[in-house]
Amino acid sequence: MKPRPAADAESRFLLYHLHPLSSRLLFVRHATGSVLTPRPLPFLSSPVEDAGSDPTLDPVLQLRLGMQIHAGLGFEPGTLLVERGFLRRAEIPRALVDIYLAKFSALDAPHDEVRAKGGEFHPITELQGCHPVEMAMLRWAYEFLLGG
Repeated sequence: MKPRPAADAESRFLLYHLHPLSSRLLFVRHATGSVLTPRPLPFLSSPVEDAGSDPTLDPVLQLRLGMQIHAGLGFEPGTLLVERGFLRRAEIPRALVDIYLAKFSALDAPHDEVRAKGGEFHPITELQGCHPVEMAMLRWAYEFLLGG
């Protein structure tokens, strides 16, 4: 019999806004202090350095993840777009967690809507001191988004 994955092995999302004109990149820090939603990773977790496969999401999975994130956070459909080319993983006790990147689609960052849900937008420089795995995810997301 296969061991059951840990209860907190559900997928996580890293939310961001990249302004199309100024290229200002902001990430959301949630009320928990984490940059991941729907909840932070457990204390005993580590980044998986090599995802080992093509991270491009199937369009059906991309749509399903988009519906999941909108329902979970209570945003109107179309507010967030899940990035097809970004998939990272973190190892937690007895499981791997998929971590996806989701972009706010509005021209300007929706500060009021995010604040109403307990979050705040921050540039990456203000997020130092987060959980080490979250810092790795932020670094990978930053490199992915800005082509580093």
